[in-house]
Amino acid sequence: MEDSEALLRFIHKNAAMGVGTLPQALSLPQSRAMTSALQDQLREYRAIAARSQSYAKQKGLHLKGPGSAALTMSGMMLRAQTALDPSTSKLAEMMIQGSTMGTVEMTRRLHQLSDQSDPELVSLGRQLLQTEEQNIQQMKRFL
Repeated sequence: MEDSEALLRFIHKNAAMGVGTLPQALSLPQSRAMTSALQDQLREYRAIAARSQSYAKQKGLHLKGPGSAALTMSGMMLRAQTALDPSTSKLAEMMIQGSTMGTVEMTRRLHQLSDQSDPELVSLGRQLLQTEEQNIQQMKRFL
């Protein structure tokens, strides 16, 4: 259960970071197509976060998100970098960087924890990994 709980906490934290960060990105000026892509990503992160919360509730666990300091820092970096370059391309680059970090960490966690974790959580982790990879591909068209 220890590996499952660690995987669950990571999945939730990663998805919650997307849920917390994407509204900040959506508040920045960008193209309609970019807005639509970011809204799709936000829906996916919300669905994954909800599934992780539901799983935790079934197991009697309490999950924490990334924390207000991490979200504040993320928002400050987003605003600072887009103040220097407010283009859709710059926002896409930043979103790709965030999803790339998520992809690397999720891949690492799956390699470390999937053998001893609940298959349901491994599946959810793979869904999150696939989401991150799709987000990268989706953002490339805005570069």
